[in-house]
Amino acid sequence: MKYSMFLAAAAHDEMVGWVKKYEAAGFDSLWQAELTNSALIPLAGIAPNIQTIKIGAGVVLAFNHSPVMLAFQALDLDLLSQGRFTLGLGVAHQHRNNNWYAGQDAGKPVSQMREYIEVLHLIMDKAEPGGEVNYEGKFYNIRARNFFPRPNPKPRPRVPIYVAAVKPRMAALTGELGDGLIGNPMFSPQHVRDNILPPLKTGLDRAGRSRSDVEVLGQCFVVIDDDLATAHRVGAGAMLFSIWARIYDDIFIAHGFSETVEKVRALQKTPDKDKGFDLIPNEMVDAFCAVGPIDRVRAKLNEREGLLDTTILAVPNTGTTQEQRDHYRDKILESFSR
Repeated sequence: MKYSMFLAAAAHDEMVGWVKKYEAAGFDSLWQAELTNSALIPLAGIAPNIQTIKIGAGVVLAFNHSPVMLAFQALDLDLLSQGRFTLGLGVAHQHRNNNWYAGQDAGKPVSQMREYIEVLHLIMDKAEPGGEVNYEGKFYNIRARNFFPRPNPKPRPRVPIYVAAVKPRMAALTGELGDGLIGNPMFSPQHVRDNILPPLKTGLDRAGRSRSDVEVLGQCFVVIDDDLATAHRVGAGAMLFSIWARIYDDIFIAHGFSETVEKVRALQKTPDKDKGFDLIPNEMVDAFCAVGPIDRVRAKLNEREGLLDTTILAVPNTGTTQEQRDHYRDKILESFSR
């Protein structure tokens, strides 16, 4: 199993410094998320500085971007990184897409994502020669009699497209059309085994593809600390964020944590919101995270062996300071350097 990390949020020179550390440590790839920032521009900033490590948008909130323009941007990043860029796509919640980001989310995420990927493939294929480009779908339509040819060369025919799939139907679509599947921090071994790999296989079979055609990545919050109580406390912040998101209740219920979710959720919009930390049981943290002394962390990560091809080792943001995040990031680099 390979290991990856998220790009550290920092000023440019500091970001490049972290990138060089990740690369020297032998990590497979670096990912940049999107929330109140771009998933692409920070990667463009570091792309000229990488030598061996791959970089990925993990993930672009697809329905807030034109698929045509995103295809161009992906090709640009692939050129800047010498063919080391991966385009990750996610959907987020319809309310957030349309009301926060002024996006165009039709409320049919799997059907819309299917068309989105088809348009990306079409534009990547047509970008260099140009010419007539037509696509007629329910969500996207293109009618270009003479699409301008793209002057920049392509390092490879297509940029790999990975799909954020936390639920079965999106996992099946990824098996049909995607080059990789990205899981969020809810990717416990149980969830991957029961709800992700079976529908992924269904999609692969439908398209006549094999398991080796799709890389499966999952995030795992990692807190390396000899004080297990402290590690659990830091890990609880990651669980708070997922509970507050209000879209993973079915996963928490399947793991037996419905009562905890209800108690934490009851505090969410009150002055006692932060008391939710005290309500997160260690068992919940251990179900989804890898925390504690390094041997314990390695044992938890090994539970994902054979289920994931790559694990993205993440540091919790909720409830941590920048100093703490840098400390735990350094611990990961120190412990997983190859």
